[in-house]
Amino acid sequence: MKSIATKSIAAFAAATLLICAPAAFAAGMKFDIKNDSDYIIDGFYTGEDGEWSANWMDFKLNGGETASMEFNYDGPCDVEFYVTWEAEDGSSIKGDETTINICEANTIYFDGKEATYD
Repeated sequence: MKSIATKSIAAFAAATLLICAPAAFAAGMKFDIKNDSDYIIDGFYTGEDGEWSANWMDFKLNGGETASMEFNYDGPCDVEFYVTWEAEDGSSIKGDETTINICEANTIYFDGKEATYD
């Protein structure tokens, strides 16, 4: 009888840890991107194992604007990404590659030099 009670307590503790543990993988994460620069952001790309995604944005984000994004990805929370900026001639300029914890990011800020998040 003692063995069954011990196993039940261990199973309950394990289940509690699973429910309370922070997410280790991103899936359906929602966040905002805020353009604090004078540039127009025209692309948001994520990378994994040296491969880059297609552009997640189907819109342009002018300076001072904020947009909501949803990250549909089953993978680690630390995500590499970069943005592209619209050049005066209409072409895109690739920004620096950056890594963020998408599970913790509520808003990603772009100031024209670097990306930060909170």
